[in-house]
Order: sequence, then C-alpha cells, then structure tokens
Amino acid sequence: MHIDTRHRIWTLIYLMAAYALALPTLALFLDLVINGSIIDIWKDKYSFADLIRFRKTLFLYFAGLGAALGFVYWLFFFRKFRHHDPLDKYFK
Repeated sequence: MHIDTRHRIWTLIYLMAAYALALPTLALFLDLVINGSIIDIWKDKYSFADLIRFRKTLFLYFAGLGAALGFVYWLFFFRKFRHHDPLDKYFK
C-alpha cells in the first residue's frame, strides 16, 4: 500500500471547487425561492443582474467559505487516503 499523492491533490482540488460552487449556488436558490426575489424579478421591480450585483460580495464570501469547508473535509477524511496497488509487491 502506498499513498498516491496525485490522487490526494486532485481530491483536494475537487472538494474545494465543488464546495466553492455549491454554497453560492445554494444561496442564490434560497434567495430566489425562499426570500421571494423571483417574484420581484417577475414583477419587474429589479432585474436578475441587479440581484447578482447586490449580492456579489455575499456570494464571494460563500465561495471562500465553501473552499475552506472543502479543505477541512479533505483534511479530516481524505488526507491519509491510501490506494492499494497490486503491483507494489513487485516494485519494493
């Protein structure tokens, strides 16, 4: 058994990117549905671009928080991930 460094690094990148995209997307969905912003957009009180512009910093904070959560998740669960390679017994 050996530790596959490329696999660990790509897992880190994937988890950070996935959480950095998931949290702002969830926040946008909740803002549209729960907060009722979609009704205001439907009634032309403001546009979707205005909504994004008003919430831009909040979504960027959520993206940073998601990347940090992805790193913490990787740190606790995937940092010491071991990959079993059956050919290891021939190359020791």
